[in-house]
Amino acid sequence: HDVGERISWTLRPVISVKLDNWVKKRAAMQDVCSNCHATGWVENFYKQYDLTVDLYNEKFARPAKAIMDKLHADGALSATPFDEKLEWTYYELWHHQGRRARMGTAMMGPDYTQWHGFYEVAKNFYNEFLPEADHHQPGISKEVLSQDWHRWKAGLKPGELESILKFYKERYKQ
Repeated sequence: HDVGERISWTLRPVISVKLDNWVKKRAAMQDVCSNCHATGWVENFYKQYDLTVDLYNEKFARPAKAIMDKLHADGALSATPFDEKLEWTYYELWHHQGRRARMGTAMMGPDYTQWHGFYEVAKNFYNEFLPEADHHQPGISKEVLSQDWHRWKAGLKPGELESILKFYKERYKQ
C-alpha cells in the first residue's frame, strides 16, 4: 500500500511538477477512485486539480521565483538565507500558503484551497511580497503586474465593472 505509486504531482517544491511516469501513476490512482466514484466524477476532479495547480504555478509561483532569482543574481539580496524579511515572506508564500492551496485541492478541502490557501497566497503576494521586492529593487514587480493574471491591480477599464455586476445580478437573480 504505497500511495506514492499513485501520486502524479509533487506539491512540495516552489513550483509543482508532474512526476516521472505520472500518467501511469494517475491511472493507478483513478482505478482506486473508480471503486466508489463514477468515471466522470474522477475525470472532473483531476481536471479541476490540474487547473488549480497550474493556476498556482503560473500566477504566483513562477513570477515570485523569477523575482527572487533576479534579486539574488543582481546582488539585491545577500547570499545568507533568511536574513532579510523578503526571504521569510517568500517562504511563507510557497511553503505554507501555496502548499495549503495545492494540497487542499488534492484532498478536496475547499476551505484549505480557498481561505487558508489562495486567499492567503494572494494577500501575501500582492500586499507583502511584491512591495518588499520593490523595496530591494524598485520596479522589479512591474513586469509581473503587467501580465494578464494581475491586470486587475491597475484597475478596470470603463464598463468592465458594470459588466461584472450585470453578470452576477443575472446569475443570482438579484
